[in-house]
Amino acid sequence: MRVFTTALILTIAALTAFGCAKKVKVDPYKEQQQKVLMNRGRLVQDLARPGNIHAAKIEGVALVRGLQGTGADEPPSTYQQLLLQDMIRDPDLKRTAKSQIASLNTAIALMETIVPPGARKGDRLDVGIKLLPQSEASSIQNGYVENAELYQYMAADVIRRGYKLGSVNGFVTLDPDLVEKKSPVAYKQGKIIGGAVVSRPRPVWLEIKENERSAGVAQRLEDVINKRFSYARAGYAGKKKVAEAKSGAARINLEVPEEYKDNVVRYVNVIGAISFYETEDELNERVDRLSEQLLNPETSEFAAIQLEAIGPRNAKVVDAIGRGLESPNDSARFNAAITAAYFNIRSQRQLTAKVLAEFARKNSTYRPAALATLGVCMKTSFDVDSELRDLLTEDNIETRYGAFRALWTRNPSDYMIQGENMANQFGYHCLNCGGSPYVHISQSVRPEIVLFNADQIYLRGKVDLEANPRLTIRSDDDDIVVKKYEAEDGIDEQRRVGYKVDDVVRAIVEIGGAYPDVVSFLTQAKTNKLLYAATADGSSAECPLAIDALPGSRTSHFKKVKDVQAIAEREAAKEKAEREANKPSMWSKMNPATWFAGSNDGGDDEFSLEEFDKVNAETSEESEEFELNQDE
Repeated sequence: MRVFTTALILTIAALTAFGCAKKVKVDPYKEQQQKVLMNRGRLVQDLARPGNIHAAKIEGVALVRGLQGTGADEPPSTYQQLLLQDMIRDPDLKRTAKSQIASLNTAIALMETIVPPGARKGDRLDVGIKLLPQSEASSIQNGYVENAELYQYMAADVIRRGYKLGSVNGFVTLDPDLVEKKSPVAYKQGKIIGGAVVSRPRPVWLEIKENERSAGVAQRLEDVINKRFSYARAGYAGKKKVAEAKSGAARINLEVPEEYKDNVVRYVNVIGAISFYETEDELNERVDRLSEQLLNPETSEFAAIQLEAIGPRNAKVVDAIGRGLESPNDSARFNAAITAAYFNIRSQRQLTAKVLAEFARKNSTYRPAALATLGVCMKTSFDVDSELRDLLTEDNIETRYGAFRALWTRNPSDYMIQGENMANQFGYHCLNCGGSPYVHISQSVRPEIVLFNADQIYLRGKVDLEANPRLTIRSDDDDIVVKKYEAEDGIDEQRRVGYKVDDVVRAIVEIGGAYPDVVSFLTQAKTNKLLYAATADGSSAECPLAIDALPGSRTSHFKKVKDVQAIAEREAAKEKAEREANKPSMWSKMNPATWFAGSNDGGDDEFSLEEFDKVNAETSEESEEFELNQDE
């Protein structure tokens, strides 16, 4: 009996152990599916947050050269030591580093710039530069910087710096407004326009929330994002993915598509609005709801982002955007046009371009985003190019220059705006596009001078200007003499030209003048009321000059006067009132750190695993259709 009892106990224990082992064994695939089903009806933004989207400041110490006696032999400092360390790493500078720093033709300066999220290796950035706080140098005018380095500095007891993130080369350009106002710092700070080259890319990613992390969730996030945004690329086998799960189940790295490169905020918001999982019926119901919300001014922006997240493969989404483009409401029409531009559907290109150009022409609130979108979307559309060329004739300088910059972004060789590379220092564009003459100077993105209707712009009166202490522009009888003293070969050099501004600019460059010299000449000519333009009726008036007149920026209308087409002062006052009343543009107010508020309309119904597999199965025909839509 005892033996039987013992055997029975062992048998029961074995069966129990076998049963327990069977319970522990779980199919990983089915477990992942169950986790996905648990998140039905949620959006990507409900499970993850965008990462690395903050402003990243990088800084450096530079030796400003070519100062012609306005530099200083500074006392020893931490900045001087950092600069010396950088210089002695270069074999060509090692022996002369200390003497160069001590020269009165050089000065130590601090540099800084902001690397935007999504920046790529090779991107160019503007660099702010200024003398040390207690510097004995009097001016950095005519200075230039060679092979300076930018780092992210870390706060500590001593100055520490991380990886090299950029390098700087270029001429220092002073702020014309500060120079005109005779500010005490006017000659001690400036900007190297487009002078920094990014050394390391700055990627963006999604951080999966801690309570949501699992291999299944990470894989699903990767899949739904790539289904919406993967694209075909020359030389790449198959489709290029934009999302890749990294660091276990915690992070999804994101690649930024070209059309979103300058609007990473919108990109991460669209990704945040992608559905994590929904059935076809639920998708159709959501599209119907969003179609109605798109036409409501209070919800149109939110709805447009969600429709953009669903994508152009959905016919109902395309129809909804089409109805939005024809809406009588400005908000609905504008938001639909932005999404339509990113969709780039052939049948909607003409209307999309027309709507965005209308907002650029008439609506100061929507103008910045409208022109920026026209610059980066629908790159192969003749309709967009045509609308932008028409905008070049507008009286509003922000509209005109915004259209110019959009055309240049699309195609720098466009026949209406193509220019010249002046001595590898700046872009020079002489346009004959109609409308009133205007001079525009760029102090950001790229060194650039644009003369709208250049043939009509000239100097008038007695000219006696100094572009810098060794380069003068003076009138002599019926000519303008541009003269540079003590050139590199020790010989003075000059050019004798007519009074046309175009001729004077070319003469300055021919004798070795730099971009800051051209800027100085133009701004002084404006200050001294020497800059004029001919009007259509044969008379003349002072020619307006603007600095960085990009829509939405704090435009500097340098000594703004009446337009040569006799634009009344009331128009100038109206323009100013519009700028002051501007609300933040759609792009600037979309904060990726907060995302859009997602809706959870999933309900409590159960779904089978078989239904899950059926809903999410992708066919080769579907992929091919998407590729064709993208190439339209």
